[in-house]
Amino acid sequence: MKQTEPYYDILNVRNIADERGALFVLENGTELPFNMARCFWIKDVPHGHSRGAHAHKTCSELIVAVNGHFKVDVTNGNQRVSILLDTPSKALYIPTYTWCELHSFSPDALCLCLASQHYDAEGYINNYEEYCNIMQNQ
Repeated sequence: MKQTEPYYDILNVRNIADERGALFVLENGTELPFNMARCFWIKDVPHGHSRGAHAHKTCSELIVAVNGHFKVDVTNGNQRVSILLDTPSKALYIPTYTWCELHSFSPDALCLCLASQHYDAEGYINNYEEYCNIMQNQ
């Protein structure tokens, strides 16, 4: 199985801080590696539950721990890494055809997701075995 491009990246989020607090910025054409089409957030994930567990065929995402912490397991079907997101100053870039599962949410976790496309159920690969077969045949 060949993977020629990185299957994830950690981006620094611009942080403007002064005596009034901290402002974190992600802008189309600057920090974002794509033009954002959709924004959603996840919170109140029960202990022991996970989110994601899929790959996108055409959509890229950026994931930020706005509050609290959680882990994100990413794989390209060959390599796997577990990443702790615990600060709003870091964003995890998930390109297309990268399997992603979010888990181990702290009780106060707030996960922000920015997506390059609008929701399309047909654009998801929800079965890991199917995903591995697709990746082996690329």
